[in-house]
Amino acid sequence: MITHSKLKEKFKAVQLIVLDVDGVLTDGAITYLNGDAEIKAFNVQDGFGITMAQHAGLKFAVLTGRVSDTVARRVKELEFDYYESGHFYKKDALVNMIHDAGLKKDAVLYMGDDILDLVCKPFVGLFIAPNNARPRVKAEADWVTEKMGGGGAVREMIDALLEAQGKLKASEDYFIGANE
Repeated sequence: MITHSKLKEKFKAVQLIVLDVDGVLTDGAITYLNGDAEIKAFNVQDGFGITMAQHAGLKFAVLTGRVSDTVARRVKELEFDYYESGHFYKKDALVNMIHDAGLKKDAVLYMGDDILDLVCKPFVGLFIAPNNARPRVKAEADWVTEKMGGGGAVREMIDALLEAQGKLKASEDYFIGANE
């Protein structure tokens, strides 16, 4: 893991946040219903954090190995800039996404929780893991959140990033109407 001061410096360069879904935006549980329907629970504070960060000028992407109508709905609802699903091996999709965004690796943060996410680490400036990540992922992450995936880990990361970029208070103030 990198030092706190180095983390803050790296946060300042981030323009695109790429998120895994199961275990990051959710707690990793999948409940199957009749037919092809499934239930996943998303954290509303994570969602609002994404909205605040978008208002502050950050871009967002989902890169997931599974194909899910539930995830597609959440991505649409939160107006993500990029959505790639069905990528068991994520490297090529990530590299293409970064290229399409016209960014260098230092401008990209990836948050993942399992072994398959580690393939993304060499292609991003920051690799973050939620507290529920697999031990090897946590050991190789630049930072591990205190919160679990699906339990506020994304919001914890976003708040720290916006604070480092000097945008947290202004974004919060905007949404409480303090700028009126």
